[in-house]
Amino acid sequence: MKRTSLKFFIIGGLICLFFSAGCTKGSLGFSRDGGSPFADADAAVSKNIQSLMGLSVGMTKGQVYNLAGIANYVEGYDWGSVWFYKIRKGGNEGSLSDKEVEKRYMPVVFDNTDRVMGYGSKFYDQTISDLGAGQF
Repeated sequence: MKRTSLKFFIIGGLICLFFSAGCTKGSLGFSRDGGSPFADADAAVSKNIQSLMGLSVGMTKGQVYNLAGIANYVEGYDWGSVWFYKIRKGGNEGSLSDKEVEKRYMPVVFDNTDRVMGYGSKFYDQTISDLGAGQF
């Protein structure tokens, strides 16, 4: 009986060790190569900034996706939609209604034909003011 309990204890320990090894980045939250745990997020911000330099009015959603990838946030309206890409480093706590969080994202505004109408916070704010914020 003791022998069976010992086997289950050892097998259970090995299973826990196996699964926990794949889920950690290393001790104290740092990556195994010694870098910052935020390095991936910072690299994504830099990539977004670089990609969005090629943005232009009239592009389709498919073209924007091919240019910049998946947006961090999406809003839908009866007149179109808005994709938000993170362009400033910083935490993700809060919501887009928080002006400090909002400053970290660049909105790309699409009309109801899925073409870029404009981009940037000023354009987004003006569009919401002119067309309304009735989301669907």
